[in-house]
Amino acid sequence: MSAAPELPTLADAARRIKTGDLSPVTLTETCLARIEKYDGRINAFHNVMEAEARAAAAQAETEISAGNYRGPLHGIPIGVKDVFYMKGYKTTANSRILQDFEADEDATVITRLKEAGAVIIGQLNTYEFTFGGRPTFEALYPPARNPWDVSKSTGGSSSGSGAAVAAGFCLGALGSDAGGSIRTPAALNGIAGMKATYGRVSAHGDIPLSFSFDCVGPMAWNSEDCALMLQALAGHDPKDSTSVDTPVPDYGTGLNDDLTGLRIGMIRHFYTDDYDAPAEIVGAIDGVGETLAGLGATVGNVTLSPLGDWHAVGRVILPAEAYAIHEETLQKRWNEFGPLARNRMMLGSLVRAADYIQAQRRRTEFLAEMDEAFEQFDILVTAAMLIPQAPMDDTAPFPFLDAPMIVVPFNLTLHPCHALRAGFFADGMPIGAQIVGRHWDEATVLRVSHAFEKAAGLMDRRPMLD
Repeated sequence: MSAAPELPTLADAARRIKTGDLSPVTLTETCLARIEKYDGRINAFHNVMEAEARAAAAQAETEISAGNYRGPLHGIPIGVKDVFYMKGYKTTANSRILQDFEADEDATVITRLKEAGAVIIGQLNTYEFTFGGRPTFEALYPPARNPWDVSKSTGGSSSGSGAAVAAGFCLGALGSDAGGSIRTPAALNGIAGMKATYGRVSAHGDIPLSFSFDCVGPMAWNSEDCALMLQALAGHDPKDSTSVDTPVPDYGTGLNDDLTGLRIGMIRHFYTDDYDAPAEIVGAIDGVGETLAGLGATVGNVTLSPLGDWHAVGRVILPAEAYAIHEETLQKRWNEFGPLARNRMMLGSLVRAADYIQAQRRRTEFLAEMDEAFEQFDILVTAAMLIPQAPMDDTAPFPFLDAPMIVVPFNLTLHPCHALRAGFFADGMPIGAQIVGRHWDEATVLRVSHAFEKAAGLMDRRPMLD
């Protein structure tokens, strides 16, 4: 049941703002009031930019009234994960190492949000240096909490982004994903989050964790909202060496097309045979396939290498690259790192060159395997989580020892992968699924995701914050 019946989705707000039915100023004030009332318990933000947001909302209203409407993000309150450079503000990655760091430029995605007329409402919490897993209480700022149950984890590392959107503090948020850091908090907080194809969205001005995995993307209430955000964010950036100069489609065109004839492959063994996920997760993800079949798609099973193999390769590459990025700082400022981030990074110091090379060779084999699957299917579907939301006091340093990371395969192969709400546990906590597409085909991923959300009718329920 909705705790915020007055709060529209991003897409609904955009339509109403365009017609003059909704004021950007009123919308921004609604979000600011919710932050003031509830964020003391949730900790999604560490910097609420009230004055700046009010000024941007007023400017948007003036421009729109004068007939200068910029597009669907014009006047929309957006939160920003605290890993993106914003000129004039500290960018900390929730680490004491960077508590005084201030960039001299905006990240490219910040520039694009501003050009689209978005109202940047504040900087959002993250796990230290975006190394996800479990929350830490020793970082610069206290961890975000899950709005559905503040005793439960948000997932990470885009923890504040997931919590803020779920709580209705903003209508969209920026996240980053090197090992599920958009998709895991999207799933655990019951919202949507898109990790686009590697190179689709600029990572210039994003504090890195893993150069060969890092992706930037949108998080919002539903898939239509993510499509509108991705439209503004996507595109080649010469400042980013990983950015690919390939055409960006109109993600709104065809979003409502039917699914007749589309081929859906269920990677079911990831959450049944390779890991014995709870029955509620199995039922919810199987239900995604059943719903898509009911919409005209052809649904079958696809078999890939066991999830543990994918997980093992990711657990070599990601820590090694993270350690390579932070090695000098670890040597010079060891005690300023929080212990969880430090311990996770130090795993990378144990990876030999031979291990890293063999892992990259296996990664190439995985890519060929995934490409073969996409010869049979247009879209792949699997779970976005294998266990329920962990308690906030579970700060195990190596949570990936509890269960394999079901989000990692699509970081390894660089495919676009979208997380969405697929159901609920008996206690009311959300369950998430992943929708995966061919390289550069975010449009079909979003089309399938949007169709599922409309048919399943799961998105009317919001967390009760009172």
